Amino acid sequence: MNRYTVYTIISFFIYLLTQALVFNKIVLFGTAHSFVYIGFLLALPIEIAIIPGMLIGLALGLGVDAFSNTFGLHAAASVLLMYIRPKMISGLTPQGGYSLGAVPRPHILGIGWFSTYALPLILIHLSVVFFVEYGGFDLFWTSLLKILASTAYSFLLIVVIQYMFINKGRK
Repeated sequence: MNRYTVYTIISFFIYLLTQALVFNKIVLFGTAHSFVYIGFLLALPIEIAIIPGMLIGLALGLGVDAFSNTFGLHAAASVLLMYIRPKMISGLTPQGGYSLGAVPRPHILGIGWFSTYALPLILIHLSVVFFVEYGGFDLFWTSLLKILASTAYSFLLIVVIQYMFINKGRK
């Protein structure tokens, strides 16, 4: 096991525990929920294959579900996010391609690229979470308001965490 693998495993548990113990309790104006654990999934290396990515998403989602008492809701949304992620990355590939071992972080690939990459994925993830939580489209406008507010809030927190706590030299 190399140093990056150990770092990733530790990061997995830090994201899981901070989501469960801190961010699950932070809701702005009763509408915007903070889902920063998505930041871990978004920051996995670009070349990670779909199946291992989906398994990591499943594990993290089940961990969040265990603390949130949501019975597979976050696991399903995280698996979907990790299924769509490689397609999003390939659609955003720069002309020269990505360097080997590159990770999609705002301070490495730029905030513009990261916004184009992360915002749609967070939006899809949270759409699954809120529409499944409400049991369909009966409360469409309420769900849509929560999805949009939570997407903006979660994205802002993920970017702040990336800039504040993630080592800028790691690529």
